[in-house]
Amino acid sequence: SKPTGEEGLNDVQEIIKTEKAFPERRLRGVLEELSIGCSRFVTLANKDQNQAGRTRLDRERLKSCMREMESMSQQAKTIRTQVKKKTVKDKLKLVLNFLQRLRFLADEPQHSIPDVFIWMLSNNKRIAYARIPSKDILHSIVDEEMGKDCGKVNAVFLRLPGKKGFGPAGWTVQAKMEMYLWLGLSKQRKDFLNGLPCGFEENRAVKGVGLQSVPPISLSYNMKQVFQLRAHMYQARSLFAADSSGLSDPFARVFFSTHSQVTEVLNETLCPTWDQLLVFDNVELYGEAAELRDDPPIIVIEFYDQDTVGKAEYIGRTFAKPITKMIDEHYGPPRFPPQLEYYQVYRGSSLAGDLLAAFELLQIGPAGQAELPPIDGPTDSERGPILPVPLGIRPVLSKYRIEVLFWGLRDLKRVNLAQVDRPRVDIECAGKGVQSSLIQNYKKNPNFSTLVKWFEVDLPENELLHPPLNIRVVDCRAFGRYTLVGSHAVTSLRKFIYSPPDKNAINNWAHAGTHRNTLAVLEEYNLKTLSVLFLSVHYNAFCYNKKNVSMYNKELESEFDNFEDWLHTFNLYRGSLLMSCLTVPQGSICMYKLPLSEEISRDAGFDPNMGMFQNIPHNDPINVLVRVFVVRATDLHPADINGKADPYIVIKLGKTDFSSLRSFDIQATFPMEVYADTNTDATCGMASTYSIHGYNVWRDPQKPTQILAKLCKEGKLDGPHYGPGGRVKVVNRIFMGPTVIEDENGLKKQTDEHLALTVLNHWEDIPKAGCKLVREHVEIRPLLNPEKPGIEQGRIEMWVDMFPMDMPAPGPAIDISPRKPKSFELRVIIWNTDDVVLEDDAFMTGEKMSDIYVRGWLKGQQEDKQDTDVHYHSLTGEGNFNWRFLFPFDYLLAEEKIVISKKESMFSWDETEYKIPARLTLQVWDADHFSADDFLGAIELDLNRFPRGAKTAKQCSIDMVQNEQELPTISIFKQKRVKGWWPFVACDENDEMELRGKVEAELHLITAEEAEKNPTAHDSCILIFLLFLTMLTLALFFFHFPTLHVSFLFFPCLFFHLDSFPFSTPLAL
Repeated sequence: SKPTGEEGLNDVQEIIKTEKAFPERRLRGVLEELSIGCSRFVTLANKDQNQAGRTRLDRERLKSCMREMESMSQQAKTIRTQVKKKTVKDKLKLVLNFLQRLRFLADEPQHSIPDVFIWMLSNNKRIAYARIPSKDILHSIVDEEMGKDCGKVNAVFLRLPGKKGFGPAGWTVQAKMEMYLWLGLSKQRKDFLNGLPCGFEENRAVKGVGLQSVPPISLSYNMKQVFQLRAHMYQARSLFAADSSGLSDPFARVFFSTHSQVTEVLNETLCPTWDQLLVFDNVELYGEAAELRDDPPIIVIEFYDQDTVGKAEYIGRTFAKPITKMIDEHYGPPRFPPQLEYYQVYRGSSLAGDLLAAFELLQIGPAGQAELPPIDGPTDSERGPILPVPLGIRPVLSKYRIEVLFWGLRDLKRVNLAQVDRPRVDIECAGKGVQSSLIQNYKKNPNFSTLVKWFEVDLPENELLHPPLNIRVVDCRAFGRYTLVGSHAVTSLRKFIYSPPDKNAINNWAHAGTHRNTLAVLEEYNLKTLSVLFLSVHYNAFCYNKKNVSMYNKELESEFDNFEDWLHTFNLYRGSLLMSCLTVPQGSICMYKLPLSEEISRDAGFDPNMGMFQNIPHNDPINVLVRVFVVRATDLHPADINGKADPYIVIKLGKTDFSSLRSFDIQATFPMEVYADTNTDATCGMASTYSIHGYNVWRDPQKPTQILAKLCKEGKLDGPHYGPGGRVKVVNRIFMGPTVIEDENGLKKQTDEHLALTVLNHWEDIPKAGCKLVREHVEIRPLLNPEKPGIEQGRIEMWVDMFPMDMPAPGPAIDISPRKPKSFELRVIIWNTDDVVLEDDAFMTGEKMSDIYVRGWLKGQQEDKQDTDVHYHSLTGEGNFNWRFLFPFDYLLAEEKIVISKKESMFSWDETEYKIPARLTLQVWDADHFSADDFLGAIELDLNRFPRGAKTAKQCSIDMVQNEQELPTISIFKQKRVKGWWPFVACDENDEMELRGKVEAELHLITAEEAEKNPTAHDSCILIFLLFLTMLTLALFFFHFPTLHVSFLFFPCLFFHLDSFPFSTPLAL
């Protein structure tokens, strides 16, 4: 029997599959059992860890198992708290991984007991065998440690030996045996017959004392029960396609005990509906009645494809256990008649379909078969002596009409080295079907000329029993040949069932909507990652308004359910290979019961040829302008030896490649070159606000009023009706919004565009025709490499606009060029220090002193650090410097980052660009002559937000660092100039922060242009020195030529003008 946890997982899967209530409760129970079981194993393993007779491999493996079990126990507890109704499927996948880990741990890496081999011989030749793991039949006095097949009668299937046993040839069963196996210690051999069914006599070769534990030669059963097995073979679904046409001619063979029967062969279908009852009479089973009732033998069902020439080809196999009825039991609810169940069909280890059937095992009493429940219904006269499934078991059928809207085909790959030229789509469900029109030239136009076709079929009223709908694509080639391109099975038809809307519900909802305050309340989006987008100045202003743009952390189609509001995409498979992509619209497969309500057909404009697909747009080719905006790429896979990459963008559209850095404008024919599966009315993301100028100007060629009017017309909705007071009415819903807009000159005008946009922002709330419209956005897509499937090579931030050429021309594309950093110069004047710790002792007097100097740099520019001069022999911690630091840097205002470009090493070919937070570091040091200088303290100021400096040294304290979050902060990029006292701090031996000094500094931020116009004293000193040399030369010349006395009168004037230079200190002068 299966472990309890595995049975629990099967229960959860069955609950999800049948869409029953509360699968999360059962999954929580399974996780709780898993956690308790793992903890129990760890407890038992701790006791047996030092047991004698264990090898080093045993001990290390036990430790590994204990670690894994502890980890799984903790993870199971955590996952159990996270299991919700919406997350049950994702958590189930995690728990299934636990099951795989447990199976791996249970498998011994080094078996100490050899496996058991069973051979079938014919003419002294081995023709089939079975290998039974010894751990499965190993006996133990502890039930949890006993092998799962020990002491039980099990069905053993023999397979071909050698290489013949692998692949499709080895999947067929060569023989089936029912065997009782037991493997245990010699001292436990008295228990080897305890698991046999009761009612047998032992036949021993020698009788005597002491031979009770010797196995008997044979067993004679005096107790046997006679049964009748009824196999209700109703239907199979999604069977393996065994023929080259993508279909099969399936039949089923049922094995039970020593009996075997087959169903009829149904031609060219993957979902055969046999509707056939197979009766096995006079089946003799041995054992007590109670044992047979609780544990009946297994039924084996094999599926084959019937070929006109040669042997039938194996498709798959499944197992089932019948529901047993004994003589003394009543044939009635709740156990009888049995309900149809699904059994998974396997082909080797791969899933090959499902069987819908029921099996009942009825005991035959002394009165014979007369006591058995009668088989209702005569034999089927059309199919010969075939019994149909009885009415109580067969599902109730209703007539359905299935309408198919054929739209087009995309990305069809070559078949047998030839391109697909004239494809056709075949639809089949429950033996009925329809064919699409033939595409005459796939290259010129991949869409179908005839859109809607339909067929009628009898289907069960229970939606869970609906057979799948099979989609096949064939290529019609010369001489009447048809080649399969690929196929797809739609396993669930529930989402395609049409149900007429409830008018009362709509009216009530609409009535409630009239009382709702529908003033445009725009959704706030989390744009944390938008703070680092490389966009132009105008577009950055657009992006940082959270009400203007949406940020999607995955593909746009994932956010909007693959745009399957009316269009679906199905992958085509040929065998197990993904071949291509077939696209059909939602509602393209529409099911409804017949007869259809007359109210629907009486609607105005109802076209009976289109069925349920009214107002579908045409699928003719259309010319479009495609704009692709690529913002940035992140987490790219390194391509160079240095672990970096030099990325650029290539976009392929049809047969044309485009290479650029940021944005693309492409003209193409839709859908031949642009294989998009969205409505061609879509152009660009809908903005949240309407503007006629500025950075957020409306980009769509159609205004909001035009878009709203078009949507209402296509959806046959009442409206829009614009009224006074900023109101608009659509389908009994009233929306409110502003009605005034400003132009570029500031003049206010009346407009209804804001009102229309308010309705569009809430369009998903509109009954009947409402859907979610795509907002202005940036989407993040994964980058994939076909040579490394399934592994992301990075992510790219982008969006796409698409404009039909038959609409008004759109405006110019948005410029999303990366912002260029602005050049600044930070001038830091170190005036004084105070209360600096005294680190040295005076040589003569022994007094505490320090030789103080200050060091500073901007983060990322440590190699350009600057030092003041040294204030020697400070006895009080006071220092006077009047020294200026100059830090030129490039800065991005929007991102608040300093941009640094430098080579990583001397061998680097190009410079690498870094973006670093703007932070100024100041340190105070004690200068030493014969040893390394001593670090005393430091402070780091974030230039965008740092505490304002104290006015005096006494007011400066360590709280300015420790309580920085509570203090008001300033930005040097806004304040431009600030002066004050700031503390130097450092950590002591206990890693606690302490005050190490104070510094009076002045920060002055100017642009590079201002710095060039107003140079510092460092630049002026050179000019002063040159002027001084000039004056000295003129003075010497004066002594030789006294007549030039008047020239000397100009020198004081020169000195007067030099005083206007921006000296910072007398030291610089």
